[in-house]
Amino acid sequence: MKFIEDQLHKVKPLFEEGGKLHKFYWGFEAFETFLFVSDRTADTGVHIKDGIDLKRTMFTVVIALIPSLLFGIWNVGHQHFLAMGEFTALADGFMDKMIYGAIKVLPIVVVAYGTGLGIEFMIAIVRGHPVNEGFLVSGMLIPLLMPPTIPLWMVALATAFAVVLGKEAFGGTGMNILNVALLARVFIFF
Repeated sequence: MKFIEDQLHKVKPLFEEGGKLHKFYWGFEAFETFLFVSDRTADTGVHIKDGIDLKRTMFTVVIALIPSLLFGIWNVGHQHFLAMGEFTALADGFMDKMIYGAIKVLPIVVVAYGTGLGIEFMIAIVRGHPVNEGFLVSGMLIPLLMPPTIPLWMVALATAFAVVLGKEAFGGTGMNILNVALLARVFIFF
């Protein structure tokens, strides 16, 4: 990790004020603070005097959602094999169910995160403000709400719609009046 941190410190001047890549500073900052805890802390008031930020909090929520994702992956496989009449007991072919479910569910997760984070980074660079970390949770909730047979282009379209009109139109994380993940699901439904 020290090697990665050293490499980031070497290229950081390119992204700071006056550097060649200054307009991409907030994208660089989001990547840097995702990998390493921020060195900025509050020194007055009742603020937490720690390097934890919203990104760390949202990442903790994503970790808490992993059991739900794993159950969803298993359930997709279980329902598939149940419909085929191949397995009847809950424990039969556990790994087969997990593999089948992962093949169906993980591409949805990748498309949702790729689309949403791509839009988040693009908007942050255009507006010149930090990347909103709220999509880390929405990016996990969207695949949990989608049917496993949904075409991936629909996931990308629904995610883009939800991020742009449901979140960024209202000012980003904490300002949205609609739940981003549920808005993506409603968009697909209608």
